[in-house]
Amino acid sequence: MNWIGWILWGQILIRGAWIHRGDGTLPVRGDVLIQGDSIAAVGPVITALPGYQVIEAGGKHLYPALIGLSTPVGLVEIEAVRATRDNAEVGDFTPEVLAYTAFNIDSRVLPTLRANGILYAESAPQGGVIAGQSAVMRLFGRTREEAVVKPIAALHLYPPSLRPWLYASYEDQKKAAERAQKTWEALDQYLEKAARWCRGDSSEKDLRLRALCPYLRGEYPVIWHVDAAEDIEAALHLSQKWKLKAAIAGGSEAPRVASALRRAAVPVILTRTHRLPPAEDTPVSYAYTLPKVLQDSGLTVLLAHESFWNQRNLSYNAGTAAAYGLSPEEALSLLTDKPAQWLGLRRLGRIAPGYLASLLLAEGDLLDMPTSTIQKIWLEGREISLSNNPQEQLFQKYR
Repeated sequence: MNWIGWILWGQILIRGAWIHRGDGTLPVRGDVLIQGDSIAAVGPVITALPGYQVIEAGGKHLYPALIGLSTPVGLVEIEAVRATRDNAEVGDFTPEVLAYTAFNIDSRVLPTLRANGILYAESAPQGGVIAGQSAVMRLFGRTREEAVVKPIAALHLYPPSLRPWLYASYEDQKKAAERAQKTWEALDQYLEKAARWCRGDSSEKDLRLRALCPYLRGEYPVIWHVDAAEDIEAALHLSQKWKLKAAIAGGSEAPRVASALRRAAVPVILTRTHRLPPAEDTPVSYAYTLPKVLQDSGLTVLLAHESFWNQRNLSYNAGTAAAYGLSPEEALSLLTDKPAQWLGLRRLGRIAPGYLASLLLAEGDLLDMPTSTIQKIWLEGREISLSNNPQEQLFQKYR
């Protein structure tokens, strides 16, 4: 725990809640005891001792905090104002870029996300082919140094699609395919150059090549933002060639290459279940059923959502996945336990003894937009006020 100047906040007993543990198992009704920043006990009945702060949940629902993956949260404030967008660097190959250094802890977007259950986010750079390195951040703190969980989380790649736009002219499709092929070849050559540099074949100082060394050693994951089947196959080829710890983000055509993804043990981070079908002849429900289809194929599936302000709808993406095949608890785990495991956050993602007490107390189903209302949140044992949500303030002002 690296909260600067923070202390252990005492003992809080949440009594009589439906406990959604976040690991895919069925909820149970019981009590949760918080001591300091951690969950001390979970059980049917926990005796309240003198000095405990007792919160009567009365059958409300208790969830672990949600984790947003591959987001530009904290890097963009107003999309239409260039000076507030720090999510992309100039150039095609910028692996040295660190999202952590640009994270805006004072963003007015963060309270709106906390009010919808997202207390942690992987803040990821965008743009170029190798965009840079993401960071895992708490969505609360006085400074980014106080808010950071992992200053380096993953490397994000955005190669162009090898499949040209279907509705372009033949000549434009041919040119686009040639450009994409050349970019993938340049990426391969860049990784080869970095591998040689990391082996010590060059005495030249190069911050960009040095930034790739931990990824070429498999110390951190590499996220490929690709959707088409041929792009996923190309990403798998380069990942295996350079021994990268890979994941696919987007992955709308992942079922077509599910066997290759399964053999390589590569997880798929689905960005949005609320999206249009990828082709005219694809069923309307294609994106809704995708989490279930991929899970049934033996793949590790995680859920993410595009945009920064629209991250507030992350839980409802899981709700859609639950309506189209997954159980509600399985869908919840795609936003809690599985992202925590993927990012190496060993004390997050579950409600269990020893885990950090980052919790949400909600009236209604967290995954259901009409009935979900989050009433209290705790971030590592500290209750965080929901009153500074600017959207709620505007609603109350003009209702």
